[in-house]
Amino acid sequence: MESPAPGVLAAVVVRTAVVLLVLVVALRVSGKRHTGEMNVYDLLLVLIVANAVQNAMTRASGEVLVALVSASTLLALGWLVCMVSAQWPPLQAKLLGAPTVVVQDGQVLWANLKREGLTERELYTELRKHGLTAVAAVKLAILEVDGSLSVVPKEHSAGGGEGGNSRER
Repeated sequence: MESPAPGVLAAVVVRTAVVLLVLVVALRVSGKRHTGEMNVYDLLLVLIVANAVQNAMTRASGEVLVALVSASTLLALGWLVCMVSAQWPPLQAKLLGAPTVVVQDGQVLWANLKREGLTERELYTELRKHGLTAVAAVKLAILEVDGSLSVVPKEHSAGGGEGGNSRER
């Protein structure tokens, strides 16, 4: 297999740098609130933008301007969807999904757990991350749209701690 000419490799470096700089500026302007918390829509947008710019970065036939216009259009549409969905909650729920209660008052809601594809083992792992070892110690556990689990422990009259020292299995 023949190595590419140094001029081709230099062009890839320049095109990649240009695409990166434009995307960084575009993402900063779009005002992403929580870049560490991606939902399904955000993940899809990232994958599509990556596909839009890939050829421009690695192939001599890929036009950088076309890729940047495509990526900018996708990011602008993503920003517009975020703005519209923030003003219209039903659209937000349809696009991003809604949080799901998986434990309520110490009882696992098995149908919700199954519908969300969360296993019992994963639930207990997440509870332990919150310092709880028993479902009975949980007032409320909600699977958020970003896949994280929010847990509200039951309050204990003896000290108000997080509780759950006994294992429930």
